[in-house]
Amino acid sequence: MRSSTTITPEGSRQTPPLGIAADVRIGTRGSALARCQTETVARLLSRLYPGAVVRTQVVRTEGDIDKQSPLTLIGGRGVFTSALQVALLQGRVDAAVHSAKDLPSLEPPGLELAAFPERADPRDVVVSRHGVGLLDLPRHPTIGTSSRRRAAQVRALRPDAHIVELRGNIDTRLRAALDGELDAVILAAAGVGRMGWHDRVAAYLPVDLFIPAPGQGALAVETRCAPDVTATMVRAIDDADVAISVRMERAFLRGVGGGCLTPIGAYAAFEPNATGRERMIRVHAMLASDDGDRLERVCELVPVARGEEVAFDLARRLMRAVRPRYQTAGVPSALPLAGLTVMVTRAADRAAGLVAALEAEGALPVVLPAIAIEPADDQAALAEAARRLAEGEFDWVVFTSANGVTPLAQHMHELDRSTSQRRWRTAVVGAATRTAVEKAGWDFDLAPEKSTADELVRALDARGIAGAKVLIPQGNLARPMLVDGLRAADATVVVVQAYRTVPATGADRLARRLAHEGGIDVVMFASPSAVDGFLAAVGSELAALSGACFVGIGPTTTAAMRERGLPVHAVAEDPSNSGMVRAVTAYFGERPVGPGEGEDRDA
Repeated sequence: MRSSTTITPEGSRQTPPLGIAADVRIGTRGSALARCQTETVARLLSRLYPGAVVRTQVVRTEGDIDKQSPLTLIGGRGVFTSALQVALLQGRVDAAVHSAKDLPSLEPPGLELAAFPERADPRDVVVSRHGVGLLDLPRHPTIGTSSRRRAAQVRALRPDAHIVELRGNIDTRLRAALDGELDAVILAAAGVGRMGWHDRVAAYLPVDLFIPAPGQGALAVETRCAPDVTATMVRAIDDADVAISVRMERAFLRGVGGGCLTPIGAYAAFEPNATGRERMIRVHAMLASDDGDRLERVCELVPVARGEEVAFDLARRLMRAVRPRYQTAGVPSALPLAGLTVMVTRAADRAAGLVAALEAEGALPVVLPAIAIEPADDQAALAEAARRLAEGEFDWVVFTSANGVTPLAQHMHELDRSTSQRRWRTAVVGAATRTAVEKAGWDFDLAPEKSTADELVRALDARGIAGAKVLIPQGNLARPMLVDGLRAADATVVVVQAYRTVPATGADRLARRLAHEGGIDVVMFASPSAVDGFLAAVGSELAALSGACFVGIGPTTTAAMRERGLPVHAVAEDPSNSGMVRAVTAYFGERPVGPGEGEDRDA
């Protein structure tokens, strides 16, 4: 953080009303364009809140510090935004202004996009010393861009072009195009326009032919989540129509699973509505493979109310069409997951089976134990439950996790009586739980096809659970749906804590390092507690995983993912190691993921 500017509206300053901050610090990158954009937001806030002092503070980002390396080498995902987000989380600034196209698809926990106050021209432009558009450039032109989205679309229109990596501020890139070093550069019209350089544009590229990056041309203001005084103030400058369009484009971005490293474009605009019908919005979207050989576009008109849902689904359609593959030296390309780096968030002692299954398909697993399993606090209560079970007090024992089987079985075996003549029936959820029950020397009587609380309650109800006495050994974070459902079915339910799920020691350091270094293609979750542990561990580095595919083991876990703001790209059809691997294999058989774009963030 280096310098600050204070925006003071005309007239005498008044004491701000209750609930309005007296001092608002807005974080910005240090480039001329970024400062210009931030001053726009500062003026809007000052006009609306004349009693507040609005100041801007420069925060240097990774992309600003390293202006030479290609964005794909320095991370690409969030290199222009992560430092601002950290400053927000640490309370050094109260809001941050971004070019919306810079933002990865994932928001760090604790932050929100509070406003999209304006949008300039979303198109890309050609700046050229020849003074002509893309199609009229000389044969074999040399064209500069740091964006793989732009590069892929240039190649589609001008296969004879030579594309060169071009980094630097907007004025640096303009000089490269106008002083003879290059035949042309492709820039965002909004950046050129905000600097007042319209006269340097040789041609504007239409959005149906050359699709912009999601959010291109729009400003985004990020704040800490409510309750936050600045967030409340910033929401008042939001432009609702701009927000709808940009959020739809970002839904497409999330559906692909790509941050700023995937060749992806999306632009949504309202259709004129002269008939009073439901408002409609037209979305243009494109996706390309990493090498640019496969590029697909789509254009659809959809109701505004379904915009984000449809955009997410459109991403899956384009994934099936483009279908790129990873290739890694030493990994046979015939294997379906060859070269994919997969983060496994299970407890360390539960990860081996999934790791082996992933390796068999060519993946490169990285174990991040986001959670650890520890003994229950009250072993006496668990021992008492085991005694009552052995003496026949329960009709059913229900295991929803393998973690609950072993502790109960150990207490049972410590009793001086045979468990072979058991008098209870056993219901299990999932293949791993069934295996643990069999390993304990017990048979299982019921395993529902779908591993959900509702399905298990229905299956038990069909077996006449009304009036039965049920023991459920579970963890400290177990959700209440199963217990509530069985009690509603007139069963008597006794719950005993069999184990505790706690955050894994040291997970935060490992998670943040792995995320920051990039290269994680898949993140897998086998429980809601793993989702929570992962988010707590990764913290502000979550945005760096915007390019990853997020996979859940079943509906309970995926519900937790959605509740916490994570996309769900694949769901295991059965809650097992093989089911998780099949879900990823099916997804990557139709999904283009890989190192990709990297917009140049000044224009």
